[in-house]
Amino acid sequence: MWPIAALAAVAALLAGCTSSGRGQPSVSLSSSGGTSVSTPASTPDKQQPVSTPVTSAPSTPTSKPVHIQLKFSDGQTFGVGIPVIAFFSKKIADATALQNATTVTINGSTATGGRWYFEPVTGHPGYPIEGDYRLQNPWPAHARIHVDIPAKGLPAGSGMAFDDSLTLQFSTGAAHIAVVNNATHQLTLTVDGKPDGSYPVSLGAPSTPTANGTKVIMEKGASICMSGPGYHECGVKYTQRLTYGGEYLHSAPWNCTGAPGCVGPQNNIGSANSSNGCTNLLPNDAQKLFDILRIGDIVKFPNADGPKMTMGAGYGDWNVSWAQWLTGGDVRKI
Repeated sequence: MWPIAALAAVAALLAGCTSSGRGQPSVSLSSSGGTSVSTPASTPDKQQPVSTPVTSAPSTPTSKPVHIQLKFSDGQTFGVGIPVIAFFSKKIADATALQNATTVTINGSTATGGRWYFEPVTGHPGYPIEGDYRLQNPWPAHARIHVDIPAKGLPAGSGMAFDDSLTLQFSTGAAHIAVVNNATHQLTLTVDGKPDGSYPVSLGAPSTPTANGTKVIMEKGASICMSGPGYHECGVKYTQRLTYGGEYLHSAPWNCTGAPGCVGPQNNIGSANSSNGCTNLLPNDAQKLFDILRIGDIVKFPNADGPKMTMGAGYGDWNVSWAQWLTGGDVRKI
């Protein structure tokens, strides 16, 4: 979701981190039922959201129809931080009926307390508002999740009614939580609550600081070019997108001595911040984390020097307090 003010601020700040691959992250269902990520070339990838029609009561003939599209398709496995993301063809005025109708089951048992939150969206023609649905806390690990949105015919306020119903089925993998400590220049990883390694990093330089807050991996493996003082690299390896504006976890052999193995004594990685906002990793560490982490995994930056991460800067839902989330955001009637 791209609120205009948040997008402009983040994009301006991190413009040096990438010179391509800034489109909407794309995820599709592979033949094996897992996650498959497309690799954009010279133009950003634009994933078309997926709707799963479900039979329900028709809207009244006098209602102005509101169509809903889901960002993700059925059958994928995500990290525990992934939100349910939906796009709406009109700016709805009342989400009460939608909220009351939406249900979630986790491993076959009903989950209570989930809520919708809305913000304007740009870059998605014909769909001016995005609604994200989540629980107060991340999804449980190793779970099967079914979301039922029987919205067809329900009122959306101001003479509008939803014209489709949808379902979404996905799974979660292990609970991967990465914490990036700007003071120690270390990324520490836990898997299902247990420590699973520490990795040196270099964050954004003072002129291009890394955003502070909780991020979620949005895309993996995109072919991108990165530029900054003294370097211009294309085909950067083991990229994992964290923001629309261009923050990634990635391999940065140019940011250490003794490349490609980075064995020299003067590495910035692990000792100093010199990137353009991205989280630079040693090549072997970047490959290892690329193999471990998945789309939807949480990466926290509790003390980074940059601006506060916002919801619209990426999958930034976990930067909105639960008290604020309960207000419904841009749609207050909920």
